[in-house]
Order: sequence, then C-alpha cells, then structure tokens
Amino acid sequence: MTAPIEVLITARVNQEQLDRLRSLHPRLVIHGEPGGIAIMTAEEAAAARINISGFDYPDFRPDVDYRGLLAQAEVLFATRIPPEVVSRAPRLRWIQFTSAGVDHLWQPSLGEAGVTVTTTRGIHASPMAEFVMSAILAFEKGLPRMLRSQREHRWDRFMVEELSGKTMVLLGVGEIGRGAARLAKAFGIRTIGVGRRATGDAAAPELDERVSADAIPRVLGRADYVIASLPLTARTRGSIDEATFRAMKRGAIFVNVGRGKTVDEAALVRALQEGWIGAAALDVFETEPLLATSPLWDMPNVLISPHMGSDSERYMERMTEVLYDNLVRYAEGRPLRNVVDPREGY
Repeated sequence: MTAPIEVLITARVNQEQLDRLRSLHPRLVIHGEPGGIAIMTAEEAAAARINISGFDYPDFRPDVDYRGLLAQAEVLFATRIPPEVVSRAPRLRWIQFTSAGVDHLWQPSLGEAGVTVTTTRGIHASPMAEFVMSAILAFEKGLPRMLRSQREHRWDRFMVEELSGKTMVLLGVGEIGRGAARLAKAFGIRTIGVGRRATGDAAAPELDERVSADAIPRVLGRADYVIASLPLTARTRGSIDEATFRAMKRGAIFVNVGRGKTVDEAALVRALQEGWIGAAALDVFETEPLLATSPLWDMPNVLISPHMGSDSERYMERMTEVLYDNLVRYAEGRPLRNVVDPREGY
C-alpha cells in the first residue's frame, strides 16, 4: 500500500515533535501546527457539554479551516472530539486519543463506522504510582498536621506511622495498579491485586497475592491502603460503594486514581465523616471540576488533587512516543497498541 495517509494533529505539540512526526514514514501527511489545531469552537463544545480546558487542548483559531481538515482526515490525534465526528470526518479510520481512558470521549457512531480507537494507556503508570505513594506518606507521616503546626508557629511532636509491614489492596491491576504496587514493595508493603480473575500476568512480582473481584469483601478487611485505578465501564460504575467502605479497616487510607464515577461519592463522604475509614486522597471525582459545595473540600482527612496526578513535564513526551509508534504501525499495516474494545469500553 502506497496511498498517502492524512493525519490531523489536534492536541498541543511543539515544533520538534511535529518535525519528528513528519519524518516517521513517507506515507504520512501530517497536518498540524505548534500548539495543535482545535477542531471545535468553544460554543460547539459548550453546547455538547464537552470540557476543552487543559494544558494539552489547543486554542481555537478562526483563521484555520478546521472543518476542511477534518473532512479529509483519515487519522486524528486528539484530546477531545466534536459531536458526531464521524459525519464531520467521513474518511476517518483511526483516532489516537491523548488519554488513557475514553469513557468520557466515546461516541457510539465510532463503533458503528468501524473507526479504530487507541489510547495512551501505560504512560500514567510512573507519575500516578508516585502520586499514590506521596499521598500515603503524607497521611502516615502526619504532613497535614505538621503544616498546620508550622503555620501556627507551634512545636507539636506526635507519633507517626511506618509503612513497612502494612498491606495494600489494589482495585485494578493494570499499568497504574502494578506501578503503585512496585513502589509499595520498596517500602516493605504487602500487595494484593484485585482483578476480574484471580489469575493474570504470571510475571507480576510486584503482587504478593492476586484475587478475583468476588474476594473484595474478604481482602478489604486486611488493607491499610486501598488503591482504586479502575476504568469506568458498566461493570465498575458506582462499584466502590457503601458496602466497600464498610468492609475496610477503620483507619484505612483510600486513594482513587482511576475514574471518579467508579465511586459512590456520597458513601465516601459518609465513610470519612463517620470514621469508617481514616483518610482519602482523590485525583478524580464524580463531577469535575469538584463542586465548590462538596463537603470533601473542608475535610482534614482528605487530599484533593484536581485530576493532575500525572501532569508532569514529561506527559507530552510519553504521549507522543505512543503516537510515533502507532503511526508507523498504521502506515505499515501492523497491529496498533492500546486498541479500545468497544464492548468493554477500554
């Protein structure tokens, strides 16, 4: 096959990344500019309730013929897509999204039109694992109390916790869950992974034990730390509920770095208010941005991160490495990485 492949870059990239994209393969025709090309107006996004804020979404430019570029695109590299993208891009065959999850991006027409969707699954493992451990350390070593005492000029000595010998239960044993387990092992923490099946990757030395989802009530009672990194699917929506929190130790620390809607947030608030669990570190929420009226803001045993746990300077570097690899694979007719299964949603 020698036909040219029209690729539209709609996420923020720099000139160096564009130059590399254009040098990857002779079949690739790259349409892009430093900073990316926005493919919908703010009004279109607002009407469709699409959030186009974020450091990787480009600014809209009225002088760019984004409709014409969409109409000829076979491939999109995108942070967000406009409503009914298939009708706007009739030649579209593949979308490489910048995110690891596509629950908030999926359109049924993509599956109906046979458009392949891929993600950047895996690029968040290292920074999110670091976020998990930093949150645990903050609570166990009393950093919030230390900071309060420092602000008040108060010499306040108190006992802190050690991590060695504690147990971590990981709800989700994908790249992020296993990454957190790897770091936890370095602190002497015992790790228990919970997946859809009790069996999994045999080469997973970061997990001391692996159990299936039906064992969650049994293992939660052993956990000092419960780490959720679940994708949002019909099966996982609201699955971390009142029963889940009541099954945890009273002093357990809950960390959610997966999807906000996997958690019954009202049940989480009750668990924190009534002492069913000890603390929570949250990078994701049922509604984002988190409503100003949420009681979570004012809880001393809650750490709120505005969905930025993996937003380091290396984010775009990791993201474009996936794109480079997949573009070459596509041009050569080889299988793509991180293809989304429409039936599973991830």
